[in-house]
Amino acid sequence: MKGFSTRSIHIGELHQLDSVTTPIYQTANFLMSPSKYRVNYRDNYIYSRMSNPTVRAVEQKLANLCGAKEGILFSSGMGAITCSLLSVLSEKDKAIFLTELYGGTHSLIQKILPALGIKCDFFSVDDISTLSINDAKVIYVESLTNPLLKLTDVEYLSKIAHENGALLFVDNTFLSPYNFRPLEFGADLEIHSVTKYINGHSDVILGFVTSKREDLIDMIWQKMYTLGLNPNPFEAYLVGRSVKTLALRMEKHNHNAEQIAQFLSNHEKVTNVRYPTFYTRIPKCYENCPGFGAVVYCDLSTQERALHFVENLKIFKQATSLAGVESLVTIPSLTSHASLSDEELKRAQISKGGVRISVGIEDLEDLVEDLKQALEKI
Repeated sequence: MKGFSTRSIHIGELHQLDSVTTPIYQTANFLMSPSKYRVNYRDNYIYSRMSNPTVRAVEQKLANLCGAKEGILFSSGMGAITCSLLSVLSEKDKAIFLTELYGGTHSLIQKILPALGIKCDFFSVDDISTLSINDAKVIYVESLTNPLLKLTDVEYLSKIAHENGALLFVDNTFLSPYNFRPLEFGADLEIHSVTKYINGHSDVILGFVTSKREDLIDMIWQKMYTLGLNPNPFEAYLVGRSVKTLALRMEKHNHNAEQIAQFLSNHEKVTNVRYPTFYTRIPKCYENCPGFGAVVYCDLSTQERALHFVENLKIFKQATSLAGVESLVTIPSLTSHASLSDEELKRAQISKGGVRISVGIEDLEDLVEDLKQALEKI
């Protein structure tokens, strides 16, 4: 009987493709062997929804990058967030979330979790010192918040979470593993939208979670393949390609963004600029960060002025994503946080005239000139 051929990626060499021929009778023998047919073992590649060698190679590479041994890729960042929360929370459980969260995460908290009987409370980054955990099972935060760029004290929260028997989940998308590694400061789970910095080329939608706790990873992995939130192996391969340049890209993102934040802060038509290097105090766990990423937030007072500004930009393209090699711009109240009511926007301190800029790795002088000419037309 003839064998069949499949294309796969060597685990140790992500950049090489190798043709692997597996006789069909060997596959049949494997599937019929009770001692080898272990559904919960991730390296038995019996079905790609459960586990795939290309995906596993990238999962392990990203986990190592974050300071862990194991991680899980998902079909999207929201898939990673949803699956992680539903793996540990059930009816009558309580979770506490930052008020300053990505709009998609807010939608999950508002529309899905309460319908499952999960109680959701909120707290602001500004009120961490007075946070009362009580019987919460999970504390969920972003290390650097979207879009106001507030730094969350991960080290402090991990301490009080563990003292009260809770888990700390940290969405680290806005900083990337290059700038910050929350697992080193006590976080139980680190979450990423791989779509952003880790991939960095705006051609993949994936999510990722990692942890030093094998029991937590195992729970989430089993939920992932049961719900069918597994990633596409080719997209995983593209991430394996992209992560090789993460350090170079992040150095340029960090530099360009800080310089543009400085330019905007000195412009008379900009009422407010937020970027972490401007803060007089930051939590201790961020003191050794090599930088704070590509995102700069500025306020142009009114939505009309903000719209006029973004429509006149030439290099900066209007898009709701971020952290790619190209520069992007968006108005959060109309895009990423459009699901929030006026009252919720006010509570989250997001102005309708606020503009979120994702600074790419293009020539800095060209980027500044583009911003300058657009501001002159307001």
